[in-house]
Amino acid sequence: MSSLREPLLPTRQPKVLSAAKETRLVVTAGAFLCFVAVRSFHPIVIDISKTDGKLPYGKATPCVVNSAVDVVLGNLLALLFGGTAGLKRCWDPATLKTFSAIAVLYAFGDFLEMVSMSVMGGAVYQILLQSKLLITALIVWALRGQRQTPLQWNVLVTIVMGMSAFVLVDENPSQAPFRPIGLLFVVAKVFFSCLCAVLTEKYLKAYKDMPIYMQVAQLKFAWLWVTLALTWAFDGNVRANGLFDGWDGRTMVVATSWVCKGWTTFLVLKNLDSVLKNIGEAVAILVIYLFDVVVADKVADLLPVQGKEFRLSVFLMVLVVVLTVVTYTMAAPQKPPGTAKSA
Repeated sequence: MSSLREPLLPTRQPKVLSAAKETRLVVTAGAFLCFVAVRSFHPIVIDISKTDGKLPYGKATPCVVNSAVDVVLGNLLALLFGGTAGLKRCWDPATLKTFSAIAVLYAFGDFLEMVSMSVMGGAVYQILLQSKLLITALIVWALRGQRQTPLQWNVLVTIVMGMSAFVLVDENPSQAPFRPIGLLFVVAKVFFSCLCAVLTEKYLKAYKDMPIYMQVAQLKFAWLWVTLALTWAFDGNVRANGLFDGWDGRTMVVATSWVCKGWTTFLVLKNLDSVLKNIGEAVAILVIYLFDVVVADKVADLLPVQGKEFRLSVFLMVLVVVLTVVTYTMAAPQKPPGTAKSA
C-alpha cells in the first residue's frame, strides 16, 4: 500500500512566514506612497516659489544649498555611526573618484531640471519627464544591445504622442506657460538622468557594503562644486548680487524639498523595483494635475498659486499618458536569443 506524501487538504502557512510577507507588503506600500508624495510635492513647491510665472532667485541655487547640506549630513552620520574611521571613509580617494564622476552628470541633470521648471508648470514637466522611458530604451540598446519588443516600441511611441497632445491641448494661460525651449531642457535633463542610472548600476555594485550616507557624502561633494560652477556661469544675477539674491521663505522650502527628494530617493527605492518606480512617477502626474484643478484655487489665499480650469480633454490626456506608462512598465521584456523553450 502506497503512502500519501502530500496532504489531501492545503495546510496553513507558518505564521512567521505570513507575518514577514505582510510586513514586506506594508513596507513596500509605504515606500510607494512616500515616493509618489515626494515626486508630486517637489514640482508643486517649485511652482509655488514662482513670481508672475518666473523664478525670482538663481535657478539652481537651491540645488547648491541642497548639495552642501547633504555633504554635511552624510559626514555627520558617518562620524556618528562609524566614528573617525567612518568619517575617513567618506574621503577615501578610490571611491570618491568613482562617485565624483557620476555626480558631475547628476549635477547637470539638476541644473537642467530647474531651468526646465522655470519655463513650464509642474504638470507639463512631469508629463514630459516620461520621455525617460524612450531615452532609456535607446541608451540600453546602444550600450548593451538590449532591444525592446515591437509592443514596447509601439507603447513608447504612444507615450510620446500622448505627451505632445497634452502640451497642445493645455492652452490655458498659467503662471508658467509652456515654451518650446523647455522641451529641449527636459530632454537634456532626462538624457543625463538616464545615463546616470545606467552608469550607477554598472559601476557601483562593488560598493554595496558602503552605507548610503557615505555614498551620499561622496556623491554630493563633486555635485556641490559642479552645480555652483554652472550657477555662476549661467546666472548673471548670482554673479552680480550673490548666491541668495531673490530668496525668501518659499525658496527655503524648495531647497528643503530638494534635500527630501534626494534622501527619499536613495532610501525609498531600496524597497521599490523599477516597475513600481515608473508607476509611481506616472501616478505623480495625476496628483499634480489634480492639485492644479482642485486644490490650488482653494489655497490661493494662503499660497501664491493659480488654479487651472478642469477640462475633460486635458484630464483624458493625462490618463492616457499615465495608463500608457503603466502598460509599458508591465509589458514583457525582450527575450535574449536562444531562450525559447524547446519542444
